[in-house]
Amino acid sequence: MKMHCKNCGIKFYPSDNNYVGYPYAWNPQAPAHTRVFHSRGCWEEWTAKNITAYTLWLQGMGNNDTTNATNNQTI
Repeated sequence: MKMHCKNCGIKFYPSDNNYVGYPYAWNPQAPAHTRVFHSRGCWEEWTAKNITAYTLWLQGMGNNDTTNATNNQTI
């Protein structure tokens, strides 16, 4: 499958049988269509450029903590 890197636009070809594209480290069996960056460097560069939005997105996901102390924080 042909994909374009979300950071730099380079074409890359991830498949379910290879490790091309990022992020795949979270789950080595991640489907090819979930890999949106051609390299780890592009992934990290995009994250650095968009750190505020990325952090808000991650904080909005919550966690598995059952105490309310961490869940009551406001953004």
